[in-house]
Formats: sequence, C-alpha cells, structure tokens
Amino acid sequence: MSLAVSRSVLTWRILGEDLVGTCHAPAPTAPGAPAPAVPVAVLLLNAGSAPRSGNSDFGVALAERLARRGFPVYRFDFAGLGDSSGPTPRDLDSYWNEVVHGRNDEATQALIARLGLECGFTRVVVGGLCAAALPSVRALEHAACAPVGLLLLEPNFRLTAGNATGAPRAAEQGRQARLLQRAWGGLAPLRRRVRPAFLGRLRARFGPRWPADANRALVTTWLASLARGVPSLLVVAADGGTEHYLTRLLRARPAADAPALTRVRVPETNHLFSAGSGRAAVLAACERWMTTRFGATPTVAGLAPVAGGEER
Repeated sequence: MSLAVSRSVLTWRILGEDLVGTCHAPAPTAPGAPAPAVPVAVLLLNAGSAPRSGNSDFGVALAERLARRGFPVYRFDFAGLGDSSGPTPRDLDSYWNEVVHGRNDEATQALIARLGLECGFTRVVVGGLCAAALPSVRALEHAACAPVGLLLLEPNFRLTAGNATGAPRAAEQGRQARLLQRAWGGLAPLRRRVRPAFLGRLRARFGPRWPADANRALVTTWLASLARGVPSLLVVAADGGTEHYLTRLLRARPAADAPALTRVRVPETNHLFSAGSGRAAVLAACERWMTTRFGATPTVAGLAPVAGGEER
C-alpha cells in the first residue's frame, strides 16, 4: 500500500502560550481504504531559535519522509519562536542559556502528554537538530511522558552555545591562542616522543575525563536511558566538532556502548547537514532507524531509500 501525506496546522494552548505546529499524517491513497497502522508518533522540536521548518526546510523534509513510512510527525514551535506566541529571545547566547536552564522542558513534556490525551499516542519519539536534544533528553526523567526513543542530530551537550557547531568563536582565537600554537608547534619533536606515554599514564590513573564544559546532568540522563534500553539515533557530521566532542563523552562512560545506541557519521557535510549530500544521508538514516526500531510500512511509490552515512 502506497502512503500519501496530509498536512494540518494545529494551535495548542500550552503553559499559557499558543504553540503552533504542523501535523504530517500518513494516509492511504485509495478512497475508502483503511488508515495505516500507527506504530509510534514523532515529535520534532526547534533547532535552536530556528522556526519549526528548520534551516533550509530540513524539518519539513524529515517529517514528510517519516510520514510516508507511516509515522505521524508533529513539528511544533516553542513559545517565542516561529508562529507561536510568547516573547522572542533577545539573542542566541541568552536563548541558549535559558534552554540549558530548562526554558523548553515543561513545554516538551506537555506536548508529549497532549499527543497522548488528544491524539491517542502512547509511544512518542522525540528529537531534532542541535538544541532540540536538551528538552528531548530531559523528558526521559518524567515517566508519564517519557519518549520511547530519541532522534539526536548533531546534539549539543555543552553548557554554552559558543561551540554548538564545533567551531570556536573568533573571540576565542585571540593573540594569546596564536602565540601558544606557535610555541606548541616548536615543541613538535619532543611532543611526539613524550605524548603517548604521558597520555597513557593519565588514562591509567584517572580514566577518561569529562570535557570541562559538558552538561553532565544531561549526559548522565541520556546514558542512563541507553543502559535501560531506550533507543537513540545519534547522527553527526563526520570529523566535525560535534563528533569529536561526543567521542570524548562516550569514551568517558561505558554505557554509551549499549546496543540501544545507533551512531551514524555523515561525511563531507556541516552542522546543519546542508552541505554536500548531508541532507539526503540524514533523511535516509532517520528513515532506516525508525523503520528498523519501530516497524515499517510501504513507502510512496518512487521514493527509494537514499544511501549515505556510515552506521556503527
């Protein structure tokens, strides 16, 4: 059975604000045919302060792709973003600080609960790009609205927004940093001889260490969910700043090797997956993970899965 997709706009009163969202609902193309079985719904959250459509309409493309596979997908703007009511964030730094301190947590939990009460979904996968990871992971702490899976696309597990894309800010690359870099380069011959033994002794004595700016509470919650078997899809730009950062986090906690974690590296792209073939690879990875973990239905005729990314 080929599935078509219908869109509808929703406005839900959540925590005193009108949150506006779009529902992408799968439907059979044949008139009178039964509606497809619904294994699980998907809730996509704002990527930082971007509207629910996402950068270059990435959120729309992802919702359409999953809906064609039979998964109802809901994209909602948080208060103050996109079409929703509420005060607009002053700037990225202040917004990120508020997100770190729980700005969108209650709204996420309320949206999941509303999907259950009003739409009848008892199983919801939650996630999105970058900052969407924070309220998605924190929802795991509340049994009444805990997601059954997480879509973590280039998630930022730092306490600050400055390195959300893995690229240091220009202000952090001042004269002192350049001087240190030249001095460090001059020590290259000695460094090559001493570094392996030095790092080996550090690891033997202290074990892997948290990055200094890691959001420890958030990472601990996420890793605990993996240990309980809650599946997560982690998609990163290969060799990017987010991948390097997450590699350090995952080395520090053995629970990260749990079978519940699926890791996908997308080569030659950027933090937003807008460069190269990143967009197609991420859509394919999300489709593959959702259908494998939560059940598959036939896709729309002519929509073949797109290869891309390295899964491990």
